[in-house]
Amino acid sequence: MRIIQQAIFIFLLIILLAAIPSILIVNPYELNIYLDFSQLGHLYGQFMKELASGSLGTYQLGDQVRFISADIKSNFLISLFTLLIGVLSAVVIGLLFGIFLSRFIVTRFFNMLLNILSTIPDFILIVFSLVLAIKIYEVSGVRVISLRPDGGALNIWYPMVLTAIAPTLYMFKLLAVQYYQTSGEDYIRTAVSKGMRVNYINFQHVYKNIEPFIIADLTKVVSLAIGNLFIIEYLLNVPGITKFIFQSNQFQPITIGLFSMLLISLIVYFSIRLVLYIFKRGFIYE
Repeated sequence: MRIIQQAIFIFLLIILLAAIPSILIVNPYELNIYLDFSQLGHLYGQFMKELASGSLGTYQLGDQVRFISADIKSNFLISLFTLLIGVLSAVVIGLLFGIFLSRFIVTRFFNMLLNILSTIPDFILIVFSLVLAIKIYEVSGVRVISLRPDGGALNIWYPMVLTAIAPTLYMFKLLAVQYYQTSGEDYIRTAVSKGMRVNYINFQHVYKNIEPFIIADLTKVVSLAIGNLFIIEYLLNVPGITKFIFQSNQFQPITIGLFSMLLISLIVYFSIRLVLYIFKRGFIYE
């Protein structure tokens, strides 16, 4: 029952957010802004009518009117792949440097670098990365990004890197703090006194006690990546699912875009949970 209630609430929230551009009215004579809720019934009815007819509707792309169903598959896959690689990279880097490689000196320098980067807002980091990529092209002639929608791999791999920045910073700090607290527990000291190897302790004792914190904060990691994805796809002109949200103020494409982003986040979340489960079953002894 609770899941059904949450699903209904999310559905109503999404269609309400998608309707804001259509019901937001600007009165140039009285110089005020107000919401015209009388349009909601027509918008929702049209939306359900399109779905019932087996169509997702149309959206405006420049001077062209295109069918959403003709473009949504490729855009969906690009956003899904970008977000999945970004979150997976954040989890892997966090586990490596936060737990399994934390005893090495190079990790301390990596920790200092991430602590410095974590003080800078995500948007500033993204803009700085774009400027850096442009400077690299000016100096060396090597193109690392492409602002064209048909840029291929050049328009995919760099957005993946930028998408992973915020979740990596958060995941590393989370695991570093939890590792420091767990390392001081009595059972860890007992394992060390018995002469157990560090890798064995990290796998069989430390990770097992830190894993619940990873799973609990995984939703926040995904949400951070999604927030970056909205900015990155817009600035780098990536042909992802956010195109339906930013390039049109129509109710139909915005609603489809938001529901698609919700589906992408769920796929990424459960995919990372599956990866963590396989890792635990393969390397951790119960």
